[in-house]
Amino acid sequence: MAFYTELDQQELLAMLRDYGIDALTACTGASDGIENTTYFLESDAQKWILTLFEEISAGELPFFVRLMDWLYARQLPVAHALADNNAKTLHTLSNKPALLFPRLSGQHPRNMTIEQCRAIGYFLGHMHAVSQNYPEQRDNQRGTAWMQAARQRLSSCVDAEVLELLDAQIRNAEQVRALNLPTGLIHGDLFHDNALYEGDTLCGVIDFYNACTDVLALDLAIVINDWCALPDGSIEATRYHAIIDAYQKQRALTVQEKTHWQAILQLAAARFWLSRLLSEKLPARPDVVHAHKPSAEYRARLQFHAAHALAL
Repeated sequence: MAFYTELDQQELLAMLRDYGIDALTACTGASDGIENTTYFLESDAQKWILTLFEEISAGELPFFVRLMDWLYARQLPVAHALADNNAKTLHTLSNKPALLFPRLSGQHPRNMTIEQCRAIGYFLGHMHAVSQNYPEQRDNQRGTAWMQAARQRLSSCVDAEVLELLDAQIRNAEQVRALNLPTGLIHGDLFHDNALYEGDTLCGVIDFYNACTDVLALDLAIVINDWCALPDGSIEATRYHAIIDAYQKQRALTVQEKTHWQAILQLAAARFWLSRLLSEKLPARPDVVHAHKPSAEYRARLQFHAAHALAL
């Protein structure tokens, strides 16, 4: 199961009264979260998502609230945190920072269609294009320094082959970041379970808590590695080209981005291979049992990209 913080019902109801919500018909904890605790709330007329943050501090959250508000104001399909009748967005429940969101319609795609891939490519390209003038910046908390620190933490619990691969990917990350590729606001975690669809129509993109200022093409590579990967780590060509083509209708990739695309795809795969490896070997919350996403998936994708250059 996921991280799970129990709610104090009286504390919750007191918070909801400030939203004009007097009673709930349902309050159900989600079982599929990894970093946060999520509850589905319902009244007779409305539905909401309540998120309690297990790792992100209250001091960090205003950046994400402002970002989601900014994107929502520009008519991108994102959830924005709701303010109560006192104009307060950020709350504390069970000693954890908490935000309340409207529950968007749609379902997470399971077997992604070509049209769904086009829609997510269009969304990402559009987000990158419109956010070029976004006024705030935030460093990537999963950048090269994090990779180096993780390598040190793992040095005593993985074998020499893994350390050799890690060292190679740290060098690759340093080289990519030295290229001065186009940067801007990235989602940083746009997996298919962070998108909601009704049929082939994209209804919403959620979970912006890895958003930061970084290489734009890295964001695209993260999408490719999740939405297009086959079980052996290779990339399914039709979905791949659907995403790339739709993205470039909103923001054309530069010559330099195309030249270094193979290295960027490796960096995107290495980031998630390493975070999953840390969860397996050195769980942050050993007292809490939750399902790990296997690191082997991303090691296979990383090794595929190291051996194959995909055409653009």
